[in-house]
Amino acid sequence: MAGKHKQEVEQKAMRVVQWLADNEAEFEQQGIFEDKVAIALGLADLEAKEAVDHLENREDVVRMPKALTTPPQFLLKPGRGWPAIRDKALGQRSGG
Repeated sequence: MAGKHKQEVEQKAMRVVQWLADNEAEFEQQGIFEDKVAIALGLADLEAKEAVDHLENREDVVRMPKALTTPPQFLLKPGRGWPAIRDKALGQRSGG
């Protein structure tokens, strides 16, 4: 991934993290559909997918496929890195 593109993906990933943190109760309990994130943040599907890919690769979020959906739908749930990335995002928002 080229440096500028990687930086853009990381910035979008942090936007996704901040939005998920704002919707933490739903995200941590039943999960949030991946397509809802793209719509809420005004991102193109590909932009949102790249951001979620980045977070999933770092184990901050986990994609869980919803059975028997066409096209395939994925539910986002917290990964094992979620508490640290959430705290980082919340710290950035409060100026920390």
